[in-house]
Amino acid sequence: MLTKPISFALIILLLAGCTALKKSPQPDYSQFIFENGPDVAVINDSTKTPDQMVVKVTGSAPDKAVSSQEETRLKNKYSGYLKTKPEKITDVKLYAFIDDWLHTPYLWAGTTKNGIDCSAFIQRLFSDVYKIRIPRTSVQQFFTQNVERFTVRPELAKGDLVFFRTLPGTYVSHVGMYLDNNMFVNSSSSKGVSIASLNDPYWSSKYVGAGRLIVNKSVRVE
Repeated sequence: MLTKPISFALIILLLAGCTALKKSPQPDYSQFIFENGPDVAVINDSTKTPDQMVVKVTGSAPDKAVSSQEETRLKNKYSGYLKTKPEKITDVKLYAFIDDWLHTPYLWAGTTKNGIDCSAFIQRLFSDVYKIRIPRTSVQQFFTQNVERFTVRPELAKGDLVFFRTLPGTYVSHVGMYLDNNMFVNSSSSKGVSIASLNDPYWSSKYVGAGRLIVNKSVRVE
C-alpha cells in the first residue's frame, strides 16, 4: 500500500482513467493484486476489502472443458488474427474467453456483455482466465505496486498490460493485454472488445508503456 499522502495531481489522474470510480470512505485497496484460487468468486465492489471481495464458493463448477474440435477452431481463428501458425496458439482458455467476449460493445463504466469499458474487460479477463484479481481502472492498473512497468516494445510477452494515453491531459486512459506479434486485446470505444495492432498508427502514437504483473501464486501480494 502507498504510505505517502496522495497528491492533488494524482487524484486528478485517478479520476481520468478509463473508468473513474467514486473514492470509497474505507481504505484504498487499489494497490492489491492477488491470486483468486480455483474455487472463488470475485465481487466487484470497491467499498469492500480484498478479503470481502473474494469469497469461497462451495462446490463451484470447474472450468468448462474445451473440446478438441473447439480448440482447433479457436487456434485457426486466432492464428489468423495474430498472423501466426495455429500451433503457436497454446493458451486455449484465454482465446475461448476472448471469443466469448469478442465484439461486445464498449460502454464507459460498463462491466457486462451489454457493454464493457477497457479496464473492466482486462480485470474480468485476468479474473476469469488466470484467477488473478487486479485493480479496476486503467490508472490503478498502471500504478499498482505489483506491476513492473517498462516501455521497450520488443520485450513484450503474452499477458503484459499495454497502456495508452487516448485522452488529453491524462497520463494513462486506456489499457489492453498483449497477445503476440504486436497484437493486443482490448475494449475500445470504436470497436468494443477487439484485437488491435500496436503497429497501427493510432495505437502507436498513443502508446505509453507496458506492465508485467508480479504475483506470488496463492499468496495475496500487498
